[in-house]
Amino acid sequence: MRVLRFSGFLPVATVWFWLINPAHAQLNQPVYPVYDGFYVTEDGTYVISYAYFSHNYDTVQVPLGTENAFGAEPTDRLQPTTFRPGHHRFQCVMVLDADFQGGLRWTLTYAGTTTSTSEDMLQYNWEFDDRTKQSVLRDVDVANAPRGVCLNRSPLVRILGLRNGPDGEPPELTVNVGDELRLFGSTRDEGLPRDQVLVSEWRAIEGPGNVSFSAQDEPRTLATFDTAGTYELELRASDSVFESTTRVIVHAE
Repeated sequence: MRVLRFSGFLPVATVWFWLINPAHAQLNQPVYPVYDGFYVTEDGTYVISYAYFSHNYDTVQVPLGTENAFGAEPTDRLQPTTFRPGHHRFQCVMVLDADFQGGLRWTLTYAGTTTSTSEDMLQYNWEFDDRTKQSVLRDVDVANAPRGVCLNRSPLVRILGLRNGPDGEPPELTVNVGDELRLFGSTRDEGLPRDQVLVSEWRAIEGPGNVSFSAQDEPRTLATFDTAGTYELELRASDSVFESTTRVIVHAE
């Protein structure tokens, strides 16, 4: 059995090679826990984050226990048990009191390989920059958050390839009436609460006619419009506690 330790990013060249070579991403490959870094608030409270990288072609499960555990009690800190393909940052964000000294190692065993994060967690080079802090602190009430466990945060919802306008207005698309419009939505979540699943849904908020979705409960879908005019569509994702949405304007001609 191989034992490896990872902190921070995997080499960019390695990640890119795996992403563009699906033949090298398959089942029964290792899942690597990764330490993202830390942030110290003004009162000395620590906010730390873990990620993971899965080389598997499909989603895999690593159950709690010796194969998925933190090194210090409690070994179950609400860490992920479901691992999607690829590299996923900020999948376990924790708040710890000012007396935290590091050494909180996360270990995963999958496909015969055991990998762990480093215990050297508080070196200056792991401290988040201002931009990363915004991603880490999203939905985190530091003062009132439970200590030492992964926090549930709202899902991330977006439409791939599109950006909002300079004042936050939804992006705009154009399609002919009766033609199919491909919508490449994306919904992501850290998997909490564990007894729930992430639910996605497309719906038409405004418009002069009917909108048909090929897969209304899937982030990636085809939309068809039966009447010319301007429509506003919304992609929603809910983990049963938090909900997130994003919208797009479609001009049907």
